[in-house]
Amino acid sequence: MEKLSQSLVSKFTKLQRRFESFLDNDFENKVEETERNQASFEASRDVSLVRGLSQGLPEDHIDRAIVVFSRLAMMFDAGVLLENHDSQWRAQAYFHKGVSQLLKNNGKTVVKLPDMTLMSVLKTDSRSMLEKLQLQHLDPDHKTTCLVIKASPDFAFILFSGMADLWLKEHIENVRRSLINGFAD
Repeated sequence: MEKLSQSLVSKFTKLQRRFESFLDNDFENKVEETERNQASFEASRDVSLVRGLSQGLPEDHIDRAIVVFSRLAMMFDAGVLLENHDSQWRAQAYFHKGVSQLLKNNGKTVVKLPDMTLMSVLKTDSRSMLEKLQLQHLDPDHKTTCLVIKASPDFAFILFSGMADLWLKEHIENVRRSLINGFAD
């Protein structure tokens, strides 16, 4: 039992280091520059950017999920990366207006996801989801739609978009197809 506990702690620590390394390397911006970029941020619906979502991904499934998550930051107003730990989905990181942040250990929230097939898209109430995640600052005016995509048995993305349904439906379908290409093994 002790070896199992040590193994789990080792895996969690390794994953935590990967997230921190990735976020530290890619998002070391000055505070002023980040605030300026966030003020003018608009989620992209560019089809070529969406197609690029699945190109050049690493072989390791953890790294792949992290890279895809960082790329999704340009396509949605906000998002949360969930990792499956024994059927408990824990929030690991989030992005808001193009900037990603790692959630610290005490901020990692457990979310219950319904049974869903890989790459299916579920739509839910953004206000209640953000409250569960304790991330209400991602949409304080409650103007976004919340979408959940289970990309692999171990990772899911919660995505928030302020796009009108007319454009969002096509956009999410393009993203879903690109994710299928990126996670198909």
